[in-house]
Amino acid sequence: MNTDIKAITMTTIEIAAMTGKRHDHVLRDADKAMSLVHEKMAPDLGACSEATYLDSYKREKRMLVLNKQMVFTLITGYDTELRYTVVGRWIELEQAANPTFASQAITATLIDLQTRVDMMAPAYAEHTRKGTTTGYTWREACRLAGVENPDKVLAMLVDKGLARRFNGLTSLAPKFIERGDAKRVSKANKAIQMTGHLFKVTLKGVDEWLRPNAEKIAKALIEHRKPRPVVDSDGYVTDIKGEGSAHMTIVDLPKETRQ
Repeated sequence: MNTDIKAITMTTIEIAAMTGKRHDHVLRDADKAMSLVHEKMAPDLGACSEATYLDSYKREKRMLVLNKQMVFTLITGYDTELRYTVVGRWIELEQAANPTFASQAITATLIDLQTRVDMMAPAYAEHTRKGTTTGYTWREACRLAGVENPDKVLAMLVDKGLARRFNGLTSLAPKFIERGDAKRVSKANKAIQMTGHLFKVTLKGVDEWLRPNAEKIAKALIEHRKPRPVVDSDGYVTDIKGEGSAHMTIVDLPKETRQ
């Protein structure tokens, strides 16, 4: 390898701008990629470095500066169009920085990315097969979709009437089954013994229900966990639910929530 070729980096801000993704989401994906690299292989100390930038309000915010290996590791999980955009920009940077070695740089770039895509293919095929046949457990689906606190989210769905618990088993409301976001699972299924869930989430459910709404779900959970009154048909408070509500009385509630 010719050592005269200049090193090139790309920031998470640049990747967000090129792909149209929110920077905090790109930063989250990069953090996860780095975590996997550190867990499963010897970390490349030059693969990623911390940096800051000023947002539109002149506030200093965190970003990451990634080398070629980490940029390609990150975008392997993106769709073809987004990969094409980032790789195209990377090739432009390599040509500008190293005009003498432009053809070698382009070839190496394309081979590197294709190798990563090929390595991911078996895992992606298994991911697609599972999502379209057996389905994902609730926790698997939430992890894939970026939904945090899956157990608390499911408890919230139960409280809102979007899921039901009976005899220790949880099932989703029929509408999730009808629109193909989830499928029912027999009580005889071995997974039931571990999860207690009478459903599995489909690939459609991950891609069209959970992932696009991950941020809304997180905000809804925050609101749901706040202490709130439960009222009967006559408007009287019969219970108080939410975190820390075990020993609360109606006078402990914010005035706007009292009935």
